[in-house]
Amino acid sequence: MKLRILATVAAFCSMTPVFAAVNLTVPEEIKIIAVNEQEVSASILRANQAYQLDAGSNSIRVRYQEYFEHWDNSHDILKSGVVTIKTPELKEGESYHLALINAPKNFEDAQKFKDQPVVALYDAKNQLLVQQSGANDAAKPWFQNSLVGKTVDLTTKTTAPINQPAAIYTQPVVPIAQAAPTTTVNITTTDQQLIQLWQKASKAERQKFMSWLGAQSH
Repeated sequence: MKLRILATVAAFCSMTPVFAAVNLTVPEEIKIIAVNEQEVSASILRANQAYQLDAGSNSIRVRYQEYFEHWDNSHDILKSGVVTIKTPELKEGESYHLALINAPKNFEDAQKFKDQPVVALYDAKNQLLVQQSGANDAAKPWFQNSLVGKTVDLTTKTTAPINQPAAIYTQPVVPIAQAAPTTTVNITTTDQQLIQLWQKASKAERQKFMSWLGAQSH
């Protein structure tokens, strides 16, 4: 009997999936810089990548980055500043993916988009969970350090700018609650008489009745 029980438990465990993390898919136009302050190494030329995150809320630093080839065989790699996404509570074993909101379709659009990219997190049902815009770098894409005479590219910074707009969080649609079943209350003739007396009683009479009722409970 003991061996039979152990065999049953082992079979059940082998059939039960074990989830140790949350699955996150990222398109090639989005580069993950760090997750929960831990830097992530990734290749520039990469296809869609899958990452595993801890369940719960995560802080994900990303940037928009895209490669463009031109008609004269020249090319450009456009990249934005860092965008920090604070995720809602992610469920263990579930799958999520990042995507660009209003992703650019050509080089001209991408030049504008990189100044303030918008990145969103979706669940497996393609429901939007959070939308985060980057700081607008259009006014100051470069910082001139007059002390050392060098130009510093702000897109190399891995920290999120302090002027990043607030995130937009969404909640899953809550189904309309069904009406509660009607409870049938049987009212006797005596109950009806008491209700009528209470309705006709003055404020002073009601107070006397409540005082008497309170004394009866002791």
